[in-house]
Amino acid sequence: MITSRKKQSSVPALIITLAVFALVAVFAFAMLGGARQTSTEEALRAVRENVSRALLSCYAYEGFYPDGIDYLEEHYSLVFNKDKYFIHYRKFADNLFPEIVVIELGAQTE
Repeated sequence: MITSRKKQSSVPALIITLAVFALVAVFAFAMLGGARQTSTEEALRAVRENVSRALLSCYAYEGFYPDGIDYLEEHYSLVFNKDKYFIHYRKFADNLFPEIVVIELGAQTE
């Protein structure tokens, strides 16, 4: 009879253990998803800041903002992954800071 009591008491313990493990796994996956989102946002911000720095350098040295990103790549060593990011660049005038939008290619929109 003692043996059967151990089997009965071990079943609920096993169920509780599996439930706790499942909750921990769900929490871990949720945290990884949040970390991935933060990493993506940080990378986009870094590309945007690099473009801004190159633009400000160009304006400081030459007195104008260039017509396109190509000029910054050629003369101000701007480097970014063209397979991963698209930079929308629109110049208004030689003395007005251009519009910059960095888009991750292949990114899913919500």
